[in-house]
Amino acid sequence: MRFSLIIPSYNNAHELLQELPALLRYCQDSGWNVETIIVDDGSVGPSVLAERCTREGWRLIQHEKNLGKGAAVRTGMLAASEDIRIFTDADIPFQYNVFQDIMRAFEDRETDIVVGDRRKSDYFAKSPVMRRLGSAVFSLAVDIIMTKRLGDTQCGLKAFRSKAVNEIFTNQQLNGFAADIEWLYRARIGKHKVVGVSAEFRNAGNSSVVFWKHAVLMLRDVIRLRFS
Repeated sequence: MRFSLIIPSYNNAHELLQELPALLRYCQDSGWNVETIIVDDGSVGPSVLAERCTREGWRLIQHEKNLGKGAAVRTGMLAASEDIRIFTDADIPFQYNVFQDIMRAFEDRETDIVVGDRRKSDYFAKSPVMRRLGSAVFSLAVDIIMTKRLGDTQCGLKAFRSKAVNEIFTNQQLNGFAADIEWLYRARIGKHKVVGVSAEFRNAGNSSVVFWKHAVLMLRDVIRLRFS
């Protein structure tokens, strides 16, 4: 089986290069042929990505300036060539076996989108109490604003068939962290079949999200999306 792997990177090249090879070895051992696409979203200072990508045969796309996580994922999704296109965060925080669940879900040709769901796993149990509370409050606010239950929108693991990519990402309005919400909202509007899989905690990497600060900005974007 084949799929495209899209990873947005912003000022975390060293962590990405430390974590990615093990995941790709796991994919190879599982018999999957992976098109690897890294989108450098305007990282500051010298980057070690270009040389490593050339050596490993990974595709590197570079934004001249920082546009946001949503923009980086959109760039990678639209540039990918495989029918199944999986995005994950640069720190690759989830157990590798979730990729088995994703690929099994796509064996059903009716499945258009597969999303990781941290609520089905021990992920939040290993998170600080205030982070768990903040996530719960944020998810409730999103469900109220969008008038739809969208699930664990901020899980950094989502997969799309190319037909869903063409419908969702070409019309994307949001470039920041709230883009995940837009993708799932557009999926519901487009009546795409969305399947959830348990995203088990693996690695507590460095996140570029300052939760309470970014939550306010994300809710602003969600409100703008809802009433646009």
